Amino acid sequence: MLWIFLGVLFVGIIVGIPISFAIGLAAVVMMVTSGENAALLVEQATNGVNSFPLLAIPFFVLVGEIMSRGGIATRLVDFAQALVGFMAGGLGQVNVAASMFFGGISGSAVADTSAIGGIMISPMKKQGYTAGHATAITVSSAVIGIIVPPSIPLILYGIVTGTSISALFIAGIIPGILIGIALMIATYLTSRRATGGASRQKFSGVALATSFKSAWLGLLLPVIIIGGILGGVFTATEAAVAAVVYSLVISLFVYKELRVRDLWPILIRTGRLSGMVLFLLALATPVAILLTKSMVPQTLVAAASDFSTNPYVMLILLCAMLVLVGVVMDLTPAMVILAPIMAPIVISVGVDPVYFGVIMSLVLGIGLISPPVGTVLYVGCAVGKVSMHELLRNMPPFYLAMLSVLAILIAFPQLVLFLPSVAG
Repeated sequence: MLWIFLGVLFVGIIVGIPISFAIGLAAVVMMVTSGENAALLVEQATNGVNSFPLLAIPFFVLVGEIMSRGGIATRLVDFAQALVGFMAGGLGQVNVAASMFFGGISGSAVADTSAIGGIMISPMKKQGYTAGHATAITVSSAVIGIIVPPSIPLILYGIVTGTSISALFIAGIIPGILIGIALMIATYLTSRRATGGASRQKFSGVALATSFKSAWLGLLLPVIIIGGILGGVFTATEAAVAAVVYSLVISLFVYKELRVRDLWPILIRTGRLSGMVLFLLALATPVAILLTKSMVPQTLVAAASDFSTNPYVMLILLCAMLVLVGVVMDLTPAMVILAPIMAPIVISVGVDPVYFGVIMSLVLGIGLISPPVGTVLYVGCAVGKVSMHELLRNMPPFYLAMLSVLAILIAFPQLVLFLPSVAG
């Protein structure tokens, strides 16, 4: 059954069928060959998206759109500039810090690239960065947004594997910070060659206080999200709704940069982005059910156990596979298809599913900035007005930074699991 699914999916991708439809076609073929009633496809697909936690995805997408249009993102960038703009690397460091703040609210690498890149890349060019270098920093730091909470990929992982989304959110905090630090180091080293390393900005306590006063309402949003989840005030989905209401109030009535008439295009864009994810998940659900009925996960667990019971060996093997998958497949379908298959394998060798969820998101996040599929790369090229060739020439130091963090997390799992264990 697994080979039928992979065969139909591969052929569909080769001939240019959108991956969602290729998965749906594979589900139909699998149902017919297994003797199942193909009419059940609609019922199972509907059940696949009939999930309360899934509501978090469109709401967090909406938060990111409101932030971009409502002045919150701009104020976060201003605060990041006052906070780290004096460091060696100047605006490059600001770019990374701003992505950490923005990613802690939007949960989307694409939204991060579009919002932060639109604000930062032009000033970076004026400070001496090439278009390729500035865009490389932007797209690399956007990966932080899918690791730190709230993370849309972690929501998907939690849903398809039955893992606590709240625990996944908390587990992503330290890895997200480590990625930010690694990218700041890479930015410093590469900026020394590009701009001499020195910043043109001096640290100013007055500027920091002023920017904080302007941005503190936006900075409070991730505190509300994480604090509310940790305190048991609301679930991840309810946190997403609270974040929408909060960001709307700030943008409409405090900053007053968002008008009611701006909401319609924001809602349209949110619906399109959310619809892509939910449609894919709906069509992947019958595939997952058929694979489970055919004992595919159980067979793979047995085969993996025969190969090795060492958790480190298994993690390295699966990460290598995910790197290859991330190069040819976008994060969302890869997560939806592979997480239910891989999670039982790692659990069988004693790996915590929460830990693996963070690792899987990071590896597939690297795929988002890897050719030829890399969705975030194409967004970065459009925002930075740079060719793919020039962008890729500047990417190796940032790939190395993220792979170094991945190696550290594999070697020291408690960096991921410490906060969830403390939070209970």
